Amino acid sequence: MVRWLASCVGLLLLASGCVRKAPQQPAHSRASLVVEHTAAAPGSKVNVGIQLVTDSGWHIYWQNPGDSGEPPRMQWQLPEGVTAGELEWPTPTRLTTTAGTDFGYQGTTVLLSTLQIPVAPPSGTIRVGGELRWLVCHDICLPQSAHLEAAIRMASAASVDEPASQLLQSAAQRLPRPLPARCRPEAAESRESFRLTLATGPATSEPIARAEFFPEEEAQIDNGAPQELTNHGGTMSLTLKKSEYLQQDPKHLKGILVLNGSDAYLLDAPVHGPAAQRPATQEGNRQR
Repeated sequence: MVRWLASCVGLLLLASGCVRKAPQQPAHSRASLVVEHTAAAPGSKVNVGIQLVTDSGWHIYWQNPGDSGEPPRMQWQLPEGVTAGELEWPTPTRLTTTAGTDFGYQGTTVLLSTLQIPVAPPSGTIRVGGELRWLVCHDICLPQSAHLEAAIRMASAASVDEPASQLLQSAAQRLPRPLPARCRPEAAESRESFRLTLATGPATSEPIARAEFFPEEEAQIDNGAPQELTNHGGTMSLTLKKSEYLQQDPKHLKGILVLNGSDAYLLDAPVHGPAAQRPATQEGNRQR
């Protein structure tokens, strides 16, 4: 209850803009902007990363935070003509807390993105960055904010910052990979659950002893319920209990499927079966 109330206060602060926008020293976590190039050519792309580091025992959240929390949000502030791509999220872990089951990260996490430099950029050095807001949680949740900024010199040829490049390449290895199309994922829905199935041969060379699904959308599955795995004849099935807050059965189950604790894949499985509208659930009943 204490953590839930603190989380709600944090969310209200984030929504209302009461958290200071001026640079500040966050508590129990630190954020920085990592830029692969110190110099970039017109029309090129520059890989960047938002690096977040938490103290031991503290965590931040994935894009679907689970039963409580809020994911990091970046409001980019870029020179005219420079655009930022969507954030790419590494595979999260399942975190059991007093509020339920959350999806997030502990230690060092890097969210990746790409900046597109225009064909006719401003001359000299440009500054890229923005306002980052996030929640860091342990027994309580603390709203955090920081202004992140870095300089990129415009030049005829790119110049790479090797330590930054190595860090971003390492972070890219934590991203889930596309699931091979021949795995043919699909989901069948019943009144209480989804049954996710796929052909396992192409996905991994090892027998599937463990499978874990992280849904992209909130309130689709019961995040804390066991996910029952069965293997039969080269086909894997994973039974996922529906969330009590699910209002309408989805047409697709999207998210990350982790096999044997290490092989992570992006999953998009069409859902077959009835898609009846569910009665609305009072928002106040859900811990958020």
